[in-house]
Amino acid sequence: MNASTGLTDPFLVEGPALVSFSGGQTSGYMLWRIIQSHGGTLPDDVIVAFANTGKEREETLRFVHECETRWGVRIHWLEYIKHKGPLDERFMEVGYNSANRNGAPFERLIAAKKYTPNSAMRFCTSEMKVSLMENFCKSTMGWAAWKNIVGLRYDEGHRALKVYARNADGKNPWQTVLPLDKSRITKTDVAAFWNAQPFDLGLKSYEGNCDLCFLKGRNKLKAIIREQPGVADWWISQEKISKGRFVTEYSYADLKREVEQQPHLFDELDDEQDFDAECGLTCATEGD
Repeated sequence: MNASTGLTDPFLVEGPALVSFSGGQTSGYMLWRIIQSHGGTLPDDVIVAFANTGKEREETLRFVHECETRWGVRIHWLEYIKHKGPLDERFMEVGYNSANRNGAPFERLIAAKKYTPNSAMRFCTSEMKVSLMENFCKSTMGWAAWKNIVGLRYDEGHRALKVYARNADGKNPWQTVLPLDKSRITKTDVAAFWNAQPFDLGLKSYEGNCDLCFLKGRNKLKAIIREQPGVADWWISQEKISKGRFVTEYSYADLKREVEQQPHLFDELDDEQDFDAECGLTCATEGD
């Protein structure tokens, strides 16, 4: 409670609570605000976790590491192992140096499912992020119920409405809390904050934490492939192994072929909003 205004501070989180840090600018800003509201040190029952899929950009991993070291906050780095069996055997805790960088957690999941995820069946999100953090909270923290603190902004209202509806159905052991939405924080506010900081995520506007997330538009994917030769190879190999596609309309091999045939062609970047920067932290089902 702010004594001068009589208003409750949305960033003053009461535990048990999990701050879901995607590794993006928005959730990074949210984490900073939460730390400040707690006077620089989080309570023992307010923890921060980052789920690494093995396909996060190196810039993302470095950004998460800088946030934890510069701000003096412990961030639990988690990686998927399997989605069946005892909860504490379904994930592992790693760190910046030991975090996987070759897609191994994602490969394990695709091999177990025997097909690739897509926009309609985002099991990469539900298994490697949402369920992973649920397993961590239950097995490591011993929580039966908790708050899930997620970085959705006020200008992402359609996504926030889905979260509030999911809270109302009471099916999950957590209640998702959106302090940025409650505080009416927008993309402009987040950008202004990072422009004033001595470090930043360092990604272009059309890039995201996941190096070639299939939720991106075709032209954005091609632009990234054009700028980073070899980035599509992992995705192509997974489509071959699973005999499937991440995107129904085209394969990643198609994208790479198009870029090779027209290496200097400028593709107008798609206007649609990308979600992979905060991917999965509000999703509860594979079909979300």
